[in-house]
Amino acid sequence: MNGLRMDTRVKVIERIAQEASQLALDYFRQLSELEICEKRPQDVFSEADQEVEKLIRQRLAQYFPNERVIGEEQGGELSDRYWSVDPIDGTSNFLRGSSLWGISVGYVIDGEPVIGVIVHPVLNIMLSGGKEAGIYFNGQPFTRPEIAQGLKTVAIGDSPSWDFTHQLCIEKAYRDTGWNVVRYRCATIGLSFSVLGYVDGYQECFSSMWDVSAGYALCKAAGLDAHLAGSQEKSSTHVSVGTAALNRLSAQFIPHPRFTPA
Repeated sequence: MNGLRMDTRVKVIERIAQEASQLALDYFRQLSELEICEKRPQDVFSEADQEVEKLIRQRLAQYFPNERVIGEEQGGELSDRYWSVDPIDGTSNFLRGSSLWGISVGYVIDGEPVIGVIVHPVLNIMLSGGKEAGIYFNGQPFTRPEIAQGLKTVAIGDSPSWDFTHQLCIEKAYRDTGWNVVRYRCATIGLSFSVLGYVDGYQECFSSMWDVSAGYALCKAAGLDAHLAGSQEKSSTHVSVGTAALNRLSAQFIPHPRFTPA
């Protein structure tokens, strides 16, 4: 299936992500039985993260043999083309019983995320699509709604690798110019809500490709300005997506030039 068109790839990944979401929900319904492990302060994982990624990798190997995969739990080697997997983005939210978490699968070509699927199982949201594929909300064609100009809200991430003083400076700059600022502790929520029009955009520095690749592709397909900077290495990717008005301001803090593909 390696020569498939992008829209066909999207349909396959929709099925994989939906299957993975059912497994994640099974774990979500028995949180008290999960053992929580810590990679570093404020960066945790559980059996659910590991098993969901394992399932996604198995299905990708079945449908797209010999294609590279990188994932949050099992890592992987970067290539000119690869799948980027975050089995449960927003793990801390997941483990606290919050609905603000998601499953993210993106496809990257020469450093550019081109298609993506994000599922938020508890919220009953699936966004899918990308370059040459359009964009879909729960399987139906979707167009991002026009939002009244006076309603200005930006979501900001909080990667543990991102200097907190820099985060606060950015937040203050937005608030000083009349923007509302929200934090969801989940990149896929910030990116999905940008696609849906719930916020004007999402900004985060020192994230990882598995956190942002699917959402980046979806935001770009939805007509938002979308920029990546930094590198594709872990905790080195800066993402800025949003309306033109938002990105004019964010360009002062988050560099827009594309990174050099690894």
